[in-house]
Amino acid sequence: MRAKVILLAALVLSLLLPGFSAGAEGYTFESIHAGVTLPEGVYETVLTPGNLKDNEAFIVSRGFTVEGLAADFEARGVLLQAYDQEEDRVLVVTALQDVDAQRIFDVNAHGTDVRAAYRISHGPRGSWVVLGYRYDAVSWKNFAKIGRFLQLRYEYREGGDLVRRGYQRRTVRNGYSITVDMQVFGRQLKGGDNTALNKVFNTFTFSKILPLPPLPITLDETATAPVETSKPSFTMKGKTKAGASMTAVVMSFSTGASKVFETVANKAGNYTLPIDLPGEDVYLMTLTVHSEGLEDLSKAYNIRYQAGLLPVQITGAPPAELLSDELVLSGVTTESGVSARLTVNGVETVKNVPRSGAFSFPIDTSREGVYDIRLTLSKKGLQDRTFQYQTNRFLNEQSRQDAVRQSAASPGYAELLSNPDAYDGQTLTYEGYITKVENADGEWLLRFALRKTDQGFEDLMVLNAETEPAFAIDTPVRVYGRMVGLSVGTDAAGREERLPKLQLLPAAGE
Repeated sequence: MRAKVILLAALVLSLLLPGFSAGAEGYTFESIHAGVTLPEGVYETVLTPGNLKDNEAFIVSRGFTVEGLAADFEARGVLLQAYDQEEDRVLVVTALQDVDAQRIFDVNAHGTDVRAAYRISHGPRGSWVVLGYRYDAVSWKNFAKIGRFLQLRYEYREGGDLVRRGYQRRTVRNGYSITVDMQVFGRQLKGGDNTALNKVFNTFTFSKILPLPPLPITLDETATAPVETSKPSFTMKGKTKAGASMTAVVMSFSTGASKVFETVANKAGNYTLPIDLPGEDVYLMTLTVHSEGLEDLSKAYNIRYQAGLLPVQITGAPPAELLSDELVLSGVTTESGVSARLTVNGVETVKNVPRSGAFSFPIDTSREGVYDIRLTLSKKGLQDRTFQYQTNRFLNEQSRQDAVRQSAASPGYAELLSNPDAYDGQTLTYEGYITKVENADGEWLLRFALRKTDQGFEDLMVLNAETEPAFAIDTPVRVYGRMVGLSVGTDAAGREERLPKLQLLPAAGE
């Protein structure tokens, strides 16, 4: 009879508590169509938005109130917060419909440019720095069943004071920015923390993948915000949904002060929105378009206002590698009476910019070699603007490979490991040994060692390749690759392993 009562109680709990399943600590998150399973006996207390009242004594013991923590959970998008008190760490699963979620919706549905920009946003000049995060390891991994997640290692500070360290897995999917975060307090990180995160993350599943939705509100701008301006005022114009309200919030980067401008589209959907900048500064402007019953549309603009500045935007910059016999260098300025002087490998061309402000220079690039390009725009009373570029034209694959080899750098291993952001995106070259080759979820991963000793291989790296490489194991080789961050994992002994990661350049090994 007692056994039946226990089974009945477990059944009742499974019906009352979201995500609870008898015999396992499983949690489902309906908003993001996902779930995880926690290992038994590790997390003494597990909080969710639905069980805070039941854990009031624990919450109060940590200096919070149920109401206060509920508001905190909502603000941070917390779906689960589990405490491993023995190891002084907290597992937190969050999901937010933030700007990235609205803009990307599903990172797996976009190309490498979007994924690269999202990864770089976690770098030393990215948006996460403003929020107090300092990431020293950032790399993508494509998991077979759940898609791409960033693998991250970080320190988090408030007011300059270190609050915690941790490991994260983060993606954008089903319209949410989703983070699985192992937070560590009062000590340094260790490999076991990453292992503990993986034990939970390896159970992470999606029950449904939502298709990319169409944009509910269209915005056709005929006059947009300038990237640079020498005047304090400008007017935005265009067309959107009839009767839609538009709000522009202009925030100063230097002071944080903000100013709000509003307008409403007319019956035809046309709008006019005058903007007055408070003073010379760099601004972030967010434009929000709202129409009842539809999701808001938001756009962000960076604006530099400086008196005496000749505003110029280059719309057609030279690429790093030329593929055709002609290059067109183009741009636009909002000023009239501007002259432009172009110098290509010492040969100069001068022309006046037409009244439209748009200018272009066709450049003959039919000959193989290096092109040094310098463009200077001038107007009396304003500061000259100069843009310099260097690009290469290759007429055959051998020339391209030779240029890659000549331009590649080889920073020391210790320097590369301690300061990876300084080399992000650069082409690097090293001599060493391929120690392992494997196909991981459709991409080829290679273990590469710079040194071979009597005890084994040292100074390890991870190489990523799109196709199966033709390298033999344990054979000396020189590789060329583009630095794409750090790969974070665990070694055979379960210790944390942080290795430089390079995207192997095709046909660049020898």
